[in-house]
Amino acid sequence: MDHLLINAEYNKEFELNEETLTYCKKYKTIVLYAAIQFSQNLKKILEQLKSSGIKVITSQPERTHAKHQILGCDLSYKNLKLETKPDAFLYIGDGLFHPRALALSQKEENEFKEIIRFDPIANKHYILGLNDIGKILKKSKSNLLKFLHADTIGVLITTKPGQQQFQPSKQLKELYPNKKFYYFIDNNISFDQFENFPFIECWINTACPRIGFDDSLNSEFPIINLTEALQAESLLSKKSLLN
Repeated sequence: MDHLLINAEYNKEFELNEETLTYCKKYKTIVLYAAIQFSQNLKKILEQLKSSGIKVITSQPERTHAKHQILGCDLSYKNLKLETKPDAFLYIGDGLFHPRALALSQKEENEFKEIIRFDPIANKHYILGLNDIGKILKKSKSNLLKFLHADTIGVLITTKPGQQQFQPSKQLKELYPNKKFYYFIDNNISFDQFENFPFIECWINTACPRIGFDDSLNSEFPIINLTEALQAESLLSKKSLLN
């Protein structure tokens, strides 16, 4: 079957309201990102920020198609490819999925930079702070510790294109020769199935990285992402927001 991908851009003009612009003036340097439907129409907002004396920086993170665009799977600060660290983030779009990614991308940093989320549809702004991801970070640290102390590990492999990481997951056996790894392959990952394998002490997710963070709150079984599993000891030993 052939597929035709069409961008669903928001074609109405929009700008920051006075309340949001005033709030942004607290910061000297702001990094600007947006959901894909808004990322091509930021000219007015850029002008507003610059005329207010705010230095605006941005980047084209990995796997994105354009400058300013952010994906919900960009959970690594390194993947943002920022040359300068900002005082705060400004995200243009609705919902929490993408701005929460910007919050989680800072998990290995020493200092948290808040995210200002401006919703052009509602014409309102909201603040996403460290407290908003506190439970996720706490659960992530707990799961990392459980992984290091576990002897029997289940590795979740998805067949979805773009998410399949079977080859990189083979490094686990080299890094942790004293652990026993079982590989589970399926198209979809369902936490409901975990209880069918009671001998598994901890699960490693190799699919969408949000499964190992946000979704882990919904699982009574410890689950971490492959990226964190491959560097678990170093993550827990260094000073960061995760600790």
